[in-house]
Parts: sequence; C-alpha cells; structure tokens
Amino acid sequence: MTVFHVLIPILGVGFIAFHTAFARWLLSGIPRKPVVVPVSYDTPLVTILVAARNEAQNLPQLIPALLAQSYPTDRTQIVVVDDRSTDSTASVARELGLGRVEVVTVESLPSGMGPKKHAIQRGLGVARGEIVVQIDADNLPGPDWLTSMVSNFQPRTGAVCGLVLHHAKAQGVGSWFHGIWAVEALAWSAVQAAAIGAGKPISANGGNLAFRRKAFEDIGGFGRNQNVVSGDDDFLIQSIADSGRWEVVCPQSISSQILTAGPVDWRQVWEQRKRWSSKCIRYDLERVFLLSTIYLSYAYVALLALSSVFLPWTLLYSGLVGSAIFLEAWFLVHRMAARTNSRNLLKWFPLAAGIQIPLVLAAVWAGTLGRFRWKDGLTKAVRK
Repeated sequence: MTVFHVLIPILGVGFIAFHTAFARWLLSGIPRKPVVVPVSYDTPLVTILVAARNEAQNLPQLIPALLAQSYPTDRTQIVVVDDRSTDSTASVARELGLGRVEVVTVESLPSGMGPKKHAIQRGLGVARGEIVVQIDADNLPGPDWLTSMVSNFQPRTGAVCGLVLHHAKAQGVGSWFHGIWAVEALAWSAVQAAAIGAGKPISANGGNLAFRRKAFEDIGGFGRNQNVVSGDDDFLIQSIADSGRWEVVCPQSISSQILTAGPVDWRQVWEQRKRWSSKCIRYDLERVFLLSTIYLSYAYVALLALSSVFLPWTLLYSGLVGSAIFLEAWFLVHRMAARTNSRNLLKWFPLAAGIQIPLVLAAVWAGTLGRFRWKDGLTKAVRK
C-alpha cells in the first residue's frame, strides 16, 4: 500500500464532507419559502450611475428604460460616466436623456486605479443621491426595478445586491450555448443570494447593485483594492458587511431583477471568466480559504479522472467527489430557479455542470497569473 492509497480516500472523504456542509450553509441562505421582510415606502433621492465605455449601441435600450422607471422623477438623478469612449457614447446619452441625464466625461485613467472603480468615483463626484444604484449599459431593467431596489433599504441597510439573469438568446447563438451560460448565470445568482442570506457575502453583480452613500464613505470607498481591475462590486459589499455597522441584503422580488445578454462565443466566455477569477485571490483570508478549498476539490476530481487511465481505482473517488459537487450545485440552482421563474433553464444544467470544473480550473490559473481582455485592451489583474 502506497501513500496515495491512503491520501486519496482521506482527501475524498474530506471534500465530500466539505461540500455537504457548504451546501447546507448556502441553502440556509435561500429558504424554500420567501421570508417576509419589511418594505420601505420612503422615497430618498436616488442616483442611478452608469459607467459606460464604448456603449453607444446599448444606450438606446437602456436610457429609455431608465427614464420610464416608476420611481418618482423628482427623486431620481441619472448619471452616465463616459469612460474614455472612442464612440458616440456621450452624445447618445445626452440626446436620448431628454435633459434628465447628466454626462461625466473621463479622458484618462490615473495609475494605480482600476478603470471601473475610477469611473464610479468620478460619477460619485456629481451624485446627489443618498442611495446610489449601479447598472451596466448592456443591462435592461423593468419599469419597477428602481422602486423595488430602493424599497429594500432599512436604516441599517448598507447595500442591496440585485440579481442579473440572461434574456432571450441573441440571433445566431445556438440554444445549447445560450442555455449553458444562462443556467450558469442562475447559479452565480444563487451563490450570491445564498451567501448574503447566510450572513457572509462573497460576490455581487455590479450591473445591479445599490448602496447607501454613507456606508460607502464609512468603509473608505474602494480603499486598498482600488488598483484591482475587477471586483468593484465584490470588495464593496464584503467591506460593508464585514464592517459590522451595515447589513447587505439580496431582494426577493422578481421586479428587482434585470436582464442582460449572455456571451455570444467561447472567446467572450474565456476572457470574462479570467477577469472574474482574477480578483478572488485578493479577498480576505477566510474567503480565500473557502474558495481555495473549492478549487482544490475541483482539481482533485479532474486529476483523479485523468489518472484513472493508469490507476482505475481512483475513478471511484473522482466520481464520489464529483457527485457531491454536482448535487450541491443542483439543489442550489433548483431552489433559485423556483424563486426566479427560471425552471425552463434546468434542462441545460447537466451540460453546464460538465463544463464548469475544467473552465474554473483553467480560468482561475490564467486570470490570476496572466492577462485578460477588458473592453478593448489587454490588462493585468492589478494596475501599477
């Protein structure tokens, strides 16, 4: 008997126990029945903030949707930050804004500052709202989106993290391709909502994120993470929750959700996943340990599956840990699908789950150590 005959079963049992406990923890954050939470009927002054770089093609959909919100017009400020665009982003925003959209132009990016964080900071320089609500230019909100997001703010609420799901597939994109990434977006939304509900936020989607201006200032804004290219959303909500002074919530109303277009090809998927992965190593120690354990369990499954060609007995342990990961994800996604009326996406879950392990293993490695493409240029995870 070799050390591998002892170590592999021990690691397998450990990873199965971990994913069982992790699944229970996450599911505790998404109860089967929606929890009745207090709803605020106050109408504070709200600033909608859009950080836009070369988004002239998307603003004709977004701007009218923002102008049509049911939230009181006199309590809404709309700010579009034209972040070094080389197209007509600024002029389109002004033309479609009908005098209600303020445009801030960013001409250069200071050293040591992430591009989106800098754009948000510039937008905050003119923001008058007590509540700031971020939305990406390629997202599409319903008419009650803003009202729903703001209604979740209670006196101690520092941030409200809305969900972002995929709308109907783009022309020319296969149903299977759209289905994979639509169900993956549902899975990421489930993890977001579950971790927030369980009291330890891990991630958020900056394309649908609201925060109290005072909470942002209390934690020192983006602080020490301002030079990290990605993660403006994650670092913000983690810092707000960890401060102990503010709470982070995930709204349960479907009207708070917004839709976005999914990726249209594999290259877009790869660059996006590298960018998302690049920030994780810069989380706090507890979150890095959690995500590292998940990553190691994925590596365990993949390596044992490959080694089974020469050591057939390892396939058993690869299958057991892989099944634990699959079931954890299935229960979580199934519960979120019920909450978001997205059960039609569940048929694509097995295919998405099969791709997830190799994609995560490659993207984390490449995003942490290499470069990724953001908008129209290559960049590293951290700007010097």
